[in-house]
Amino acid sequence: MGWSGWSGRAHDRVQLIDRERHTTVESAQVLLEIVCEALILQDEAEAVLAAVARHDHLGNVAPRGGPVGRRFFALQARLPARYVDPRLDRLRAAVSTILHHHAVQVATALEFLAVDGQSERLHRQVSDWGNLGAPARRLEEVYHELRGIPGYPTEPPPD
Repeated sequence: MGWSGWSGRAHDRVQLIDRERHTTVESAQVLLEIVCEALILQDEAEAVLAAVARHDHLGNVAPRGGPVGRRFFALQARLPARYVDPRLDRLRAAVSTILHHHAVQVATALEFLAVDGQSERLHRQVSDWGNLGAPARRLEEVYHELRGIPGYPTEPPPD
């Protein structure tokens, strides 16, 4: 009979799911909360990148930059593995990529600052360190797209 007597009848089957099912509005709420926090962190990350470009002392910049980078990674880890709704899943994938980009950019900027004085070329690269660029603008777009989902509350998520 195999498999310890399992009959294979339809009513004997069990569907395993790895996450609770949520409505589109509830799912959008979770994603929006992550995006809102990421937008606030973007401002701090941009300040860290500006400090790197000014060649501020690493001892002053790292205590701000390290936690920001870690928080971007933590937000990425909070994202669901996937959404059933294809629109939300597309936005989730974009947010995941953006959060990873931001975390790596902050960490890399700190690493460059740590070795800033080792060469003139590296010094110029640190001076040219810009902002978070197109991914930051895309995060703003995702925020507005999430707010436009039909039936979604018009108020931002509570603190």
